[in-house]
Amino acid sequence: MRKVFTVFAVVSFIVYVYIALRLLIFRNAAFFSQALETIGTPRYHLSYNLVPLKTIIGYVKAFADGSMSRNIPIQNIVGNLLAFMPMGFYLPFFNKKMAKFKMFALTVSGLIIFVELMQFILRVGSLDIDDFILNLIGALIAFAICTHRPVNRLLTLRAY
Repeated sequence: MRKVFTVFAVVSFIVYVYIALRLLIFRNAAFFSQALETIGTPRYHLSYNLVPLKTIIGYVKAFADGSMSRNIPIQNIVGNLLAFMPMGFYLPFFNKKMAKFKMFALTVSGLIIFVELMQFILRVGSLDIDDFILNLIGALIAFAICTHRPVNRLLTLRAY
């Protein structure tokens, strides 16, 4: 049973990473050539937000007053919460050091920062502190659920 669970975890992790990379970095098959062509030219526009909660508050206001399609704020907020949730399971499953809150939080923070910087540099998204906040909250929620004692009993089938 342990071997089957481990194989399932490995395969599902590979699928998760593939889907995440496709959605977050490799949205457009020709993005590398487009990004390289525009870097350093006047058309190259870097989009970023370094003000915490600015985007989230903007979405909440737009949702409340109906000035924006309600799907946009919901998709952005929920999507960012869900994007790194699987890491709350995978990291502690594959590495017992990641079952410690501090190590998990630091590792996931580093991964999220890396993804945000890649989106910014490759011009496939924006660098947004609110995305970081929502991604981290999602990962921490999943981590809390997966390291909770009853759920943790399932993780006794860990890969390590």
